Amino acid sequence: MCRLATTTESDFVSEVRERELARRGQRGSALIGALIVTMALLGLVYASVSMSSVEVLDARRAVNEVRARQVASAGMERGLNFMSTAAENAGMQNPITMLADLFAGGATITPYIGEPLMNGAQQVGAYTVSITLVSQTNSEVNILVRSTGYLPDAPNDGGRVEAWHAIEATVRYALAPSEVFDYGYFINNWGWFYGNTIACRGNIRSNGQFDAAGYAPYAGGQPIYDSVSTSGGSTTLTGYHDDNGDGLTDGNDGGIFASWDIIGAQNITGVGGQSSNQHEFEEQIEMPNLSDLTRYEVNALAANSSITIGGVTYSDAVYGDEAGEKQNLYLVGTAANPIVLNGPVVVRGDVVISGYVTGQGAIYSGGNVYCPNSILYKNGPTTTRPANNTQAATEAWITANASKDFLGLFARENVVVGDYTHTWWQYYVNSWMNASMNKSEEDAGEDGIPNTYAGRDGVVGTEDDDLLEDDGVFTIDHYTDADALLGLIPPGSDVGDPIPGTGEDIDGDGVYDDGAVLADVMLGYSLNTTNFGGNMPGAGIASYSSIASVYANRFDAVFYTNHSFCWLVLGGAAASINGALISRNENIVYGTPSLDTNYDCRLLGGASSMAADLLPLTLRSAEILRWNSLDEDPNRYVVAP
Repeated sequence: MCRLATTTESDFVSEVRERELARRGQRGSALIGALIVTMALLGLVYASVSMSSVEVLDARRAVNEVRARQVASAGMERGLNFMSTAAENAGMQNPITMLADLFAGGATITPYIGEPLMNGAQQVGAYTVSITLVSQTNSEVNILVRSTGYLPDAPNDGGRVEAWHAIEATVRYALAPSEVFDYGYFINNWGWFYGNTIACRGNIRSNGQFDAAGYAPYAGGQPIYDSVSTSGGSTTLTGYHDDNGDGLTDGNDGGIFASWDIIGAQNITGVGGQSSNQHEFEEQIEMPNLSDLTRYEVNALAANSSITIGGVTYSDAVYGDEAGEKQNLYLVGTAANPIVLNGPVVVRGDVVISGYVTGQGAIYSGGNVYCPNSILYKNGPTTTRPANNTQAATEAWITANASKDFLGLFARENVVVGDYTHTWWQYYVNSWMNASMNKSEEDAGEDGIPNTYAGRDGVVGTEDDDLLEDDGVFTIDHYTDADALLGLIPPGSDVGDPIPGTGEDIDGDGVYDDGAVLADVMLGYSLNTTNFGGNMPGAGIASYSSIASVYANRFDAVFYTNHSFCWLVLGGAAASINGALISRNENIVYGTPSLDTNYDCRLLGGASSMAADLLPLTLRSAEILRWNSLDEDPNRYVVAP
């Protein structure tokens, strides 16, 4: 069958028309669809572009936030450096007082306003730093440092910035007993144990080289603790230092520490003889500065301190500050009438002391401390040391001896032990005083230690050479115009004046000191009541040798001097220091069977130690108590006056 053959013309025409109309409809539908697709694609493109723009903006904001945070951190570092510079510039004055004086005009200062932060010639941003005094005592100051970083620059009044970030930190600056008192033997120079019968039952440290020269001395070591507390009569030590890194708190820590190398130590016995307990090239520990004793006078007056003998008061808190006082103090105690110590006392001149002492106290001398004969505790610790170095034994020893006699002898100048008028004393002490490795002139270079010109590598002409050593120039920092602009010059000083304690000024008095000589340790005046207070005999003393002895062999005391400790001791009995020996230089020669230093564990615990209120102080590193970001800018629109 074939349909076409039977289709009429009219039917064909109708079919053609229908097909044409159908095709037109299809074309219209396709056009509408194409338009829809096009619009959709355009929408997607627009959305994509919009999202990319948002992401770019978000990324830029994130980058700016990071940059602003870094600018704020730079400002914080500048603010902390400002405070550290103020403390350093205090020189011989109390650094806490210097810091507090910054706020004499108001509780808040703003040392940096819109300070540009530069990367070469290009400005990265700017910061503003404000500092607020939170609290202050004689030994501590707490401050609040607030820093805001801005991009691209700090705003003017009403102005806007691309980004900002603000941070704040609460920081504590505090005086505390110097870390030198963690050691039984501490020398701020080259230290040496030249002898087989030397013993230090405690830690040993030198800010220069330590040398045992192949001898076999004993180094007992002593674990260091951060703090100590007492409750119910019992002592607890905390913050054990695992110096040898074995992960144990077994008492076998401490040992020998040096800021240079340790040599000739192969035969040392005791804990300090172990290689793991010998620590070379440690950071130097700062010696206290006794050039200005004002802060210690304030402490002594606050403690209502005194020295009495036989019921007679020979010194109140400060000796030499009242009319009629002779500046120098002579003290001799007997078993029946010992020298009675009551807190820290400052003597503005020299001190001559020997015999029996009792109580707990310290004597700060503005000159030399002379010990012509032995010094003994009347009611001293039951034993010189704990049964062993474990924490339990150490705590038990401190508990048992916390209230026993304690004496600190702290000299601005020298400590002179025995009969310095004796020919042998002068010969042997002088030989050590003039030893090439024991130089004491203040031309020791950047590190303050002689014989380090060639640096650690020992090769002259390399980058670690100490070029300032032995150059004949007393190199010291001076106050600048910038210090004056920021208020960082203490009262009594001016632009161009030396900053005590900086550079080669080792003893911190701001004046060049040549090498020590015998004349420095000799009394320049007679022993009589014209020159001395105390229990000096009315007729005076005919000669120093009549009260002194080269056989003076026992000293129950903690000694400190930033100059020389000089001692010749002879005889058939052992010689000992029961406390600690801290000195810049030591000129000790012994002819006794042995020489022992027994570290007094009541010195342990730093700022919380049993003896903390008696010891010389140093400014501890700034302690950040709190650090956080701020939601609001405390420094916005602060402008320079």
